Amino acid sequence: MNPPKSNKELFQRIEDVIQHKEYVMPEKYGGTGAAGLYLEDLVGLSNTNKATPDAGQIELKTYSKKTALITLFHKEPQPTDAVRYMVSRWGWKDEKGRMAFRHTIKGKSEKFKVETDGDQIVVRKIGGNGVVPHWTHDDLMSVAGGKLHHLIVVKYKRDKQKVIYERADFYQNLQLSFFIWEVENGTVAIDFDAHEMKPGGKGLRNHGTKFRIAPENICRLYAKKERIS
Repeated sequence: MNPPKSNKELFQRIEDVIQHKEYVMPEKYGGTGAAGLYLEDLVGLSNTNKATPDAGQIELKTYSKKTALITLFHKEPQPTDAVRYMVSRWGWKDEKGRMAFRHTIKGKSEKFKVETDGDQIVVRKIGGNGVVPHWTHDDLMSVAGGKLHHLIVVKYKRDKQKVIYERADFYQNLQLSFFIWEVENGTVAIDFDAHEMKPGGKGLRNHGTKFRIAPENICRLYAKKERIS
């Protein structure tokens, strides 16, 4: 299917998918992201990992009842070795004997806290010191503003390869000042996920530092919301 030529055409395609009710996904769609990838194909959006909106000026996200957090975007902190430092300094050995650091921080966790320091968002070790991962407000606003200015979020339910897309909401005009506030406040979580390539090795497998939010809290970031279907 060709990509939609306008927002109106995209909205109509999404509405048609929702009205269709149940789909049986081909076997090539597997894993936790299957329903989202299949929806992109159903409405004519190519599956890319580029940090740009899927449909020109609109980003498309999906979630189900089981989804705790939706990933908004990936953005690595500064300095460039910050994640490596966190793995080696504050990580633990996984089942394969590799040092790993997998940790989600919603404003504050048992070990870390997120706060604003001047024009930066920083992650500090509670009662500790060392390298402080940080992002400038400008960097975060550039990524968020470029990728999420307008957002469609589609709820689905799935039973193995059967999927029903239930509803779609359109969020308009991301408020960047709200976004920074909600990161510090913990509504937007910061999620680290990295481990050594092999035990004791210098190589690092970084699955990306993610900024994530619960589906019901997305409205806190936007000036306007409307139901598509």
